[in-house]
Amino acid sequence: MDEGVGTIELKKRKLALPDGGWRTSYGGVLKEIEVAYEECGAPMKDDNVIFICHALTGDAHVAGMRPGETKPSGWWEGMVGPGRGIDTTKWHVICANVLGGCSGTTGPSSINPDTGKPYGSSFPQYAFSDAVDIYRMLLRELGVKKLAALIGGSYGGLQVMDWITRCPDEMERAALIATSASLNTQALAFDVVGRAGITEDPQWNGGDYYLTGDGHGPKNGLMTARQLAHITYLSRELLEEKFHRKLQQNFVDAPPEERARRDAEFKTYFQIESYLNYQGEKFLKRFDANSYLHITRSMDLFDAGERYGGLDSACARVKAKCLVVSYERDILFAEWQSKDIAESLLKNGKRVTYCHLEAGTGHDSFLTEISDLTGLISGFLNDRQPRVMKWQKRLYRKITSMVPRNARVVDIGCGDGTLLNVLRAEKNVQGDGVDIDIDRFKEAVADGHDCFWEDADEGISIVPDRHYDVAICSDTLQEVKNPRGLLHEALRIADEAIVTFPNFAAYRIRLTLALTGRLPVSKSLPFKWYDTPNIHCVTLKDFRALCAAEGVDIVEVKAESRHLVGKILLALGLKNLGASKIIARIRKKELAVGS
Repeated sequence: MDEGVGTIELKKRKLALPDGGWRTSYGGVLKEIEVAYEECGAPMKDDNVIFICHALTGDAHVAGMRPGETKPSGWWEGMVGPGRGIDTTKWHVICANVLGGCSGTTGPSSINPDTGKPYGSSFPQYAFSDAVDIYRMLLRELGVKKLAALIGGSYGGLQVMDWITRCPDEMERAALIATSASLNTQALAFDVVGRAGITEDPQWNGGDYYLTGDGHGPKNGLMTARQLAHITYLSRELLEEKFHRKLQQNFVDAPPEERARRDAEFKTYFQIESYLNYQGEKFLKRFDANSYLHITRSMDLFDAGERYGGLDSACARVKAKCLVVSYERDILFAEWQSKDIAESLLKNGKRVTYCHLEAGTGHDSFLTEISDLTGLISGFLNDRQPRVMKWQKRLYRKITSMVPRNARVVDIGCGDGTLLNVLRAEKNVQGDGVDIDIDRFKEAVADGHDCFWEDADEGISIVPDRHYDVAICSDTLQEVKNPRGLLHEALRIADEAIVTFPNFAAYRIRLTLALTGRLPVSKSLPFKWYDTPNIHCVTLKDFRALCAAEGVDIVEVKAESRHLVGKILLALGLKNLGASKIIARIRKKELAVGS
């Protein structure tokens, strides 16, 4: 059995507070603060500590077995462990329960040292940043001077956002997963209704329910809040697939009195109702209603850009290299919110990789569908430096000859980042990549490149105008649906573009068609007609005509041929006939004239 990081014991530490206690942003005071946390992985060093911020109702048990357990039970078990995305043979991992929680860190259910009773309603209101500051105090006391990486998803990602903007010198890298800089209106609405369910439950008793009745407090309200929240964690498509309008199995066999009772309570027999009841009842066993109120309220009021005058100004403070990840059909933290963060970071010249994962199961995908996320985080953390081979340099020598040394470059359709590797080795270029093939994307990220998961046909909206010196479209033009759009987008985000494409007017293609009546298969065109990524047949003449029509100036053209006849034709100036591949450097006409 794979035991991952093995058995991990929960640790608790009372923080050294100022005389008189620790004051929250709202003026309340806590005279004692105890933090529950877990550590696992390699021995702690100055440069190998990763802190993970848990999700809204999570805890410190990110990986491993609790004492007495026989199998791992961490909430991110597939991510944290030997050889996993966060490799514990290299990294020392710390995860702590949040302030106001109910899993060991001081919260409303903790004992107030002044009264000897649970805080309840007397637990002070605190700001979102206050909870982050408790994490920071813990790390300082543990001897951590700077984090190798700070990672969080959902609510934890919001904490990462606060941390990297307020305290930018405290981490080298940061990963923000399925999160945002502030909650959108729909997410706020779900929280408002969820909290109302708790506070309007008579058993809440203003927050002082620990010593009254059965001691369990507003069970119905907390259960309703959890059910409402759980709906937002799963995509509409997943709910439809799992439950549709299916009825519970015991519906047919239910006795008349049971049916009458359920009818009187306006209950149904749908499976979705049974599922939500199960989730609510399970939640009651591990979470506290007052903690839910404090944590969600502090989250709702958080806005990373508010104190700095906007998101762009907040992101200007960031120093960490960042990874931002969104998920398909996440109705709680929408894709556009992640892209807003990435775009603001990029606008401010920060190093950022953005990826949109198409798991399609909704917000909880970052916990349940982590195969691609694991590869992304592993590569992002490790930054391998691959050796560039001589044949790779030869393959791209005409492209690299067109790129100025130290230029800002983006490779649109970067694949696994091989060209970017060559440019880094040959021209000292720290280039960025754009691609939508997730497997190749992960390889490029692992090679240390910043990449953006964007469909070139839909525009590269994340990149601001003229952000780069050179945009490269290497064998991309003929593969996109909208070549005209690609040219304009390349010249929007960069001063110049280098475009390469197979030349379908080459003599060998013409001969093959003339003699066999069939499309050729060769080294430059290695695909059968029914299996080719090339959806446009481009020739040099066609490309010249397109540029002329679109107001694009062709600054330089280089032609390639591997064959003797082709080389002879090129020597005679017959590029359209002799070239198997074209490399062109282009500019907008007004820039060409202005320069």
